Order: sequence, then C-alpha cells, then structure tokens
Amino acid sequence: MTVRRIVSPLVLCLVLSGIPRQAAAFQEAQPDANAQKQDTFFAGNVLDFTTEKITISRTVLGKTQKRVFRITPDTKVEGKLRAKVRVTVGYVTDENGDVAMQIVVRK
Repeated sequence: MTVRRIVSPLVLCLVLSGIPRQAAAFQEAQPDANAQKQDTFFAGNVLDFTTEKITISRTVLGKTQKRVFRITPDTKVEGKLRAKVRVTVGYVTDENGDVAMQIVVRK
C-alpha cells in the first residue's frame, strides 16, 4: 500500500514534466516556418515615388539611410502619397529585393 502511494505521485510528476518539454520542442520548430512571412517596417520621408517603386530616407543618430521598395498591385496605401511626406512602410524581402506590402502616410 505504501509503495502505491509513493509510485502514483512519482509517475504523475514524470508524466507532467514531459509535457512542457514536448510543447517547447514543438514551439521551437514553428518559428522557422513563420520567419519568412514576418513583416518588417521602415519609417522616413518620401524622396521619390512612381507606380513601381518608392524611395524613403531617414536619419538615425546623424546617419542618413535610404531604402527603395517595390510597389506591386498588392501594396496597400493609406493616405495621400506625395514627396516629402512622412510614411511607414511595412515590407517583406524576397529574392528580388524589398517589396512594400503597406504604406501608411503620417500626418
């Protein structure tokens, strides 16, 4: 009877301690599949834009960064796009470069 009282809680603890390890292993495998779909953002001022591309410039810690993003039919533009306006670009990177998925004009 005393052996059963000791073994039951011990087995329960071993079973429960194995579940988090399996769940953690599953969660570690998932980010690789989602890593390519993750959006990144770039905020700055519009230097130039056409129907095919947009050039954004920003200054961070005294250094100027300039990026060019392709615009596709899937690109969503929120607000009126024009030169010298501040925007945030949500983009993905593929084999052909950076593709703007969303452009939000800031006021």
